[in-house]
Amino acid sequence: MKKLNLIHLGIGRVGKALVRQITKQREEVEKKYDVRLNYCGLFVSDKGLLNPKGLTLEQFIHFPQIWNVNNAYEAVVATPSPFILIDTTASEETYPLLLSALKKGEWVVLSNKKPISGSQKRFDLLHKFGGRKILYETTVGAALPVISTLRNLIATGDDIMEIKGCFSGTLGFLFSQLETGLMFSQAVAQAMKKGYTEPDPRDDLSGVDVARKALILARITGQKKELADVALASLYPKTMDKYNINHFLQKITQLDGLYTKKFREAKRKNKTLRFVATIAQAKSTVDLEAVNKASDLDSLAGPDNIIIFKTKRYFDYPLVIKGPGAGIEVTASGVFAEILTIVKMISFTT
Repeated sequence: MKKLNLIHLGIGRVGKALVRQITKQREEVEKKYDVRLNYCGLFVSDKGLLNPKGLTLEQFIHFPQIWNVNNAYEAVVATPSPFILIDTTASEETYPLLLSALKKGEWVVLSNKKPISGSQKRFDLLHKFGGRKILYETTVGAALPVISTLRNLIATGDDIMEIKGCFSGTLGFLFSQLETGLMFSQAVAQAMKKGYTEPDPRDDLSGVDVARKALILARITGQKKELADVALASLYPKTMDKYNINHFLQKITQLDGLYTKKFREAKRKNKTLRFVATIAQAKSTVDLEAVNKASDLDSLAGPDNIIIFKTKRYFDYPLVIKGPGAGIEVTASGVFAEILTIVKMISFTT
């Protein structure tokens, strides 16, 4: 039986869900593909567990109470090939580890947007050394086939005219709650409770998380852009960035009246509000828009995402992808699916 080693960075909510899903399905994967998924490392911040031969059941049970490694670089160096470096963190600091693994010819699977939405130079380097070995479908649309669809359109010679949509399940849920009459601060609290937001909800409410997704899609189409090139409108005043998270959540009650008013004004015009990203060759924007009732964007509910591809082939009738774009289990399943893509490749190689 072939063995595929796993090094996992970021055992937070998504990370824990991924560990559960893999350990539950590991025997089925072995039976079907004759490949054993062997966890060699689990890391939180700068500490973790490492056993190049595979973590024992006891080590899994007691993680993260016990540590034997101070940094994940040791895992990248010590783990036998082939391995997958999994990044389910929300950190920019993982970039050197990812690049190191790719330079060794290993695989990288990301749900973390920051390494590939950093500088264009870093993006290019990851792809120069990674090629097809860097996978990050879940960075846009969780488990929805957004990036794979875009790559297929490009690979088959289609011309991308515009990509438009609501890329945040968090903000989709938020605006669905606002439509029911819930206050802005209450809707944010509910989104946090359900695990839809980033650890700091300002990553969502600032629009930066959506801008990162827009940048990733723009770069896949061949555009050379930086995050600052995406025109972005925040859902809260930037003066609130100075507060800690708890203080920020208290302060956003000041915005309740503003968003109640905005929704009433949109409703009078037979429209509703959506936080919309638009990616085009000329310009990429992320902003609050009043959209027509009965439009594709109006049809969103809860944490759904919608991505609309307008291309040379899909011009009069754009290609639409819609479905859950947030959630711990959904995101983890998307990462697991990419791991299985690698498993299949290894299974069919001699």
